[in-house]
Amino acid sequence: MNKKILLIEDDYFINQLYMKILKDNDFEVILASDGEEGVRLADKSFNLILLDIMLPKLDGIKVLKKLKENPDTKNIPIILVTNLGQKDVVKQAFDLGAQGYLLKMSMTPYQLIEKIKPFLEDPSFQMDLKELDLD
Repeated sequence: MNKKILLIEDDYFINQLYMKILKDNDFEVILASDGEEGVRLADKSFNLILLDIMLPKLDGIKVLKKLKENPDTKNIPIILVTNLGQKDVVKQAFDLGAQGYLLKMSMTPYQLIEKIKPFLEDPSFQMDLKELDLD
C-alpha cells in the first residue's frame, strides 16, 4: 500500500512541483490549497502532512493547532515546509506538535523525498530543534 500524504500548500507552482515529485515516488497525494481546506481534508488515513505556514483563510500554525487537538489527526506526523525561518515561529510549531521543519529555500524540491523518509519509516520521529539552521 502506498503512503498517503496531505500537502497543504497555496503556491500553485510549489504544490504542483511537490505533487509531481511525490507521485513519481509512489506516494498518494491529496492537495489542500488553503488552511481551512487542509483541516477539512485531514483524517487518520494520512501517513504524513506537509504544511506551509503562510496560507490563506487559516495560517499553518492555526492548522497545526487544530490538527493536533483533533483525536483523529493528532498522531499524524506534521512537517512544516515553509520559507519562514524565525526561531520563535519554529519553536511555537514544535511546542504545538510539529515533528519537522523544512525550509524550502535551503533544499531542492527533489531533496524533499529524502527529508520526509524518516517520518514515514517511524511516525514518532522528531527533528532536533537545536540542529535546525535558523536566523
